[in-house]
Amino acid sequence: MRWSIVRLIWLRELRDQLRDRRTLFMIVVLPLLLYPVLGYAVLQFALSFRERPSIVGFVRGPGLTTDFPERHPSGAGRSPTAALGWLAATPWSGIEQAVVLPAFTAAAERFLDFPQVIQGGTFVAGDPGQLKIVFVDAKQLSPADEPVDLLVSASADFFASLTRPGPALPFVEITSPRDDDRGRQAYARLLPLLENWKSDLKKVRLARKGLPNELDAPFDVRLPGASPDRPERLLVLLIRVFPFMLVMWSLAGALYPAVDLCAGEKERGTMETLLISPAGREEIVLGKFLTIWLFSFATSLMNLASLGFTTWQFGSRFLQGGVSLGALFWCVLLALPLSAFFSAVSLAIGAYARSSKEGQYYLMPLFIVTMPLIFLTLAPGVELSPFYSLVPVTGVALLMQRLMMAPTLDQVPWLYFIPVLAPIALYSWVSLRWAIFQFQREEVLFREAERLDIRLWLRRLFRDKEALPTAGQAFFCFAVIMGLRWLGQGLGSRVPVLAHTAVSLLAFVAAPALLMAVMLNTQPAQALRLRWHQGREMSVAAVLALLFLPPLAWLTNTVLQSYPNLPRLLEDRQPLIHELRNLGNLPRGEQPSMIAYLLVFGLLGSICEELACRGFILSGLLRAMRPRNAILLCAFLFALYHMNVFQFLPAFFLGVVLGLLTVRGKSLLPPIVFHVLHNGALIVSLYTVQTGVPAWLAGIWPFVISACMFLGLALLWRLYRAPYRTAA
Repeated sequence: MRWSIVRLIWLRELRDQLRDRRTLFMIVVLPLLLYPVLGYAVLQFALSFRERPSIVGFVRGPGLTTDFPERHPSGAGRSPTAALGWLAATPWSGIEQAVVLPAFTAAAERFLDFPQVIQGGTFVAGDPGQLKIVFVDAKQLSPADEPVDLLVSASADFFASLTRPGPALPFVEITSPRDDDRGRQAYARLLPLLENWKSDLKKVRLARKGLPNELDAPFDVRLPGASPDRPERLLVLLIRVFPFMLVMWSLAGALYPAVDLCAGEKERGTMETLLISPAGREEIVLGKFLTIWLFSFATSLMNLASLGFTTWQFGSRFLQGGVSLGALFWCVLLALPLSAFFSAVSLAIGAYARSSKEGQYYLMPLFIVTMPLIFLTLAPGVELSPFYSLVPVTGVALLMQRLMMAPTLDQVPWLYFIPVLAPIALYSWVSLRWAIFQFQREEVLFREAERLDIRLWLRRLFRDKEALPTAGQAFFCFAVIMGLRWLGQGLGSRVPVLAHTAVSLLAFVAAPALLMAVMLNTQPAQALRLRWHQGREMSVAAVLALLFLPPLAWLTNTVLQSYPNLPRLLEDRQPLIHELRNLGNLPRGEQPSMIAYLLVFGLLGSICEELACRGFILSGLLRAMRPRNAILLCAFLFALYHMNVFQFLPAFFLGVVLGLLTVRGKSLLPPIVFHVLHNGALIVSLYTVQTGVPAWLAGIWPFVISACMFLGLALLWRLYRAPYRTAA
């Protein structure tokens, strides 16, 4: 790799792209103008809509008064306490009649009369705000001079129904002549006044019974850190929108330059000149990748700056200052790996396209694949977890949301930085290797126009079968397995864990590999590496399983003690792991049978996973790449199969060992033996965890771990470094 040539190609492609005015307009001018103009227009529209008063029409009673609800008859809802007080007064008590009784009457009217929500044409149950009252005759049901947003009416005997017992309650009916935003806004403004009025009526009813006002409130709910006036919902919505916009613009900023740098060069006839230059294919790809990455990141950065300025300038009316600078910093930091991923994928797609027109056709499918990944972050209840950390776009967007909502550094999810950034880096590397592979194939760079006929393609696929699976079939099998496992997670929730796990392994893991091997290959047994061999590799697999068990057990115990929350994260979407971990906590008499776990988790799980991963998938990968690369890629897919980022490293290491045993033995039996012994030893250790380490072994336990680790790594290194002349 000559970085001077990579830098030369990078600067050349960058200079050519900067000469294109359309590219500069998309990256610089459009983001700087788009969001401020949209923000100003939306703000003006929101302010005009919010400042417009809502017109509420109240249906008059038979007395045609400006009160609501109307007292019919006039004494309805009033307390008889004041009248009884006047009757009880004697003629010679002049002071009492002149001072005490008027005060008593006023208090009775205030605390014992059922209040009205409107008296004399004005609200008495609270501040009306931007509500305008219009009275409507009962026969007319619409004002004569102007339309209303809401129409409010009450039952004819409203106050009389409050005083007499019965199942029929008085009612207030609210209708909207137009079911639109204006009606909903008027209802939102009227509802607090009606709630205050209902509370006042409740207090009067309790006072008439001689009961305290707090009778119907058994407890209070206190939120010390919450501010009821703070618009949290709008802020959360804005935080969710930021990652969405960054993802869309990172993809758009990567795709257009990628199509121009690859398909555009084919049309201009400069691709041949570049390929016959002293630069290697890998150096050419890296130079183009750096150019696309820079444009993608610059596009997302300019959109982020424009969007941040718009929210700071116009969002102060709603968000008290908008998004903080710390939140924007996290967005800039995470935009780098996101842009790298989209740049690598776009480069591979651009290399496959024959022309710029065909490259633009790939824009919509790529957006369709990306949209569900980013829309998933907008769904309620979707939070950052060990599973979503592995999803390419979703993990970065969810981490960005968590970082933007973290007010202090103590609340930053530091534990998820590596689980999110490491997978996206691996996805970018795999996509970049795919682009390099595309550039190394002349039939891809200079392919002719072809007509797609699904019927002929299917006929050729099943008629002209190959002996072993191809790399495309291997990737398709892995995609089917992951899709089936994802869809099958919510099925059989009431079924016991062992039965659910057994059915999932047979139907969603082993079945796709077996069906594809039978339907697509002429030698299914060889495609799945189902062959007998000598016992040397079997012995090596057994020795490796026994050697790696003590170091892995010690390492697992050390990590779990250092991170107490890690067991909960490991059990995400893994009910069987949760049940296995709880085996050691059960009393010895209540522990279930160990044989069932050994059969399902130890034997059945190992056979099904090896048939799919080291059988069909590894056989297909070996057709397209070198054995070491195929083993590493298969181990990477095996780690993704577990759908938990905190299991990624141990699963990847286990996948490398199993892949080496498969290639060296040219059979599936050695990895099955290793896998069965590994899982079986794990179950046995969970059952015997309460007994602890014997006293005679506790003193030499560190030496046992060191010796096993040294011998296991030495044997594994010998397997890795041995020549692959006999590998199949």
